[in-house]
Amino acid sequence: MGSGSLSYALRVSCFVMAFLPFYVAAESCRPELHGDIAIKADNVLIESNNNKFRIDPKGNLFFDVHRVALSEAQRASLTEYNKTIRNDLPFIGRSLSEELHTSWLALDGVLSAELGERSALRGEVGQFHQHLQNQVSTSLYDLDRSPQLKHQALTTAVRELEASVPQLIATVSSRGLMDIAMLSEGKSNKMQFISQKMAALQNKLADEVRLQRDRTLDVQQEVCQRFAQWQVQEAEIASLIPALSSWKTVTVRK
Repeated sequence: MGSGSLSYALRVSCFVMAFLPFYVAAESCRPELHGDIAIKADNVLIESNNNKFRIDPKGNLFFDVHRVALSEAQRASLTEYNKTIRNDLPFIGRSLSEELHTSWLALDGVLSAELGERSALRGEVGQFHQHLQNQVSTSLYDLDRSPQLKHQALTTAVRELEASVPQLIATVSSRGLMDIAMLSEGKSNKMQFISQKMAALQNKLADEVRLQRDRTLDVQQEVCQRFAQWQVQEAEIASLIPALSSWKTVTVRK
């Protein structure tokens, strides 16, 4: 088995580790984000289409500091939306961050067991994970750790990940071979050892990918359902309040 197979297995594992936790799998839904949303002192802050507005816990709507006159029905819809966001946004941020970390630990466990704790590949992938975790954290949490969803920051993180894949593939190939070559020192048949070690690593990584994919299904579906509920409530609000007729934070495509 050549280095191409090893590279492929590691590439797939890194991709699944990176994408599954914070972008819901295609078989569940495809959320498309359109604006930023944050929670500050029980207020929901929204920025969309260059417009900024705030919804307080009582359903009052403010554009900058100006309060918008609302009917009881309009205020009731905004009150319910405020509750939904204050409940869902912390859950989404916490769940996606935890899933990313848990998937990384699983991948790291395989690399450590197969290549050793001092594996060069393990260190390289660990640095990549930390960078990705920082990028995701920036999009999900403000500096004071209050929940937010910065759609452009999240999109930038994903695009950066996509652009880095060729370099990541080259890294895992060279570092993986380096690790296995070091482990082969003293073996009577180095080539056989390297071939068998690569095959074992590929199989265990593939197994771990399947486990992580299955493990995250419930969280994927839960996040998808919450995004879908946002879409429903935002459509209702847009129909009730002319000033928000073109507003949407998310579109869920199934």
